[in-house]
Amino acid sequence: MKNYYVSIIRRGELSYIRSELEQFGLIPLEGRLICLLKDRCCSQEELGVCLDLDKGRIARTVSMLEEKGLVCRNTDDQNRRKKLVSLTEKGEETYGRICEIYQAWNDICYRGFSEDERNLNRAFIERISQNVLEFKKENGGRKNG
Repeated sequence: MKNYYVSIIRRGELSYIRSELEQFGLIPLEGRLICLLKDRCCSQEELGVCLDLDKGRIARTVSMLEEKGLVCRNTDDQNRRKKLVSLTEKGEETYGRICEIYQAWNDICYRGFSEDERNLNRAFIERISQNVLEFKKENGGRKNG
């Protein structure tokens, strides 16, 4: 029954983020990719691993962001077959707006919590996430979760 509460939070977050990102013509996955690319460039494979998504989904999403002028793909000097994805200037500007959206969501979720309680909760969630990732790695990726 405890996972019931996690699903309420997750569904609420997705609904809120989706409605807020619509004003920029973005979907939640595009917003997450933009956040991952802040101050770095990654291969599409690395993005897929970070988000636990298949290569096709990442490629389609990166293409959509490229069409919107938010990311660009460049050939890796070390490996000519590899494309590196990074934010454009427009993508950097959009990143700032996305951060404001996520901050507003956090403010909604943590209303009435002290700073210590917020930090403790974040630490617990981070540890739980690490446990999930380790479980998936030990049990063959997506096969068992």
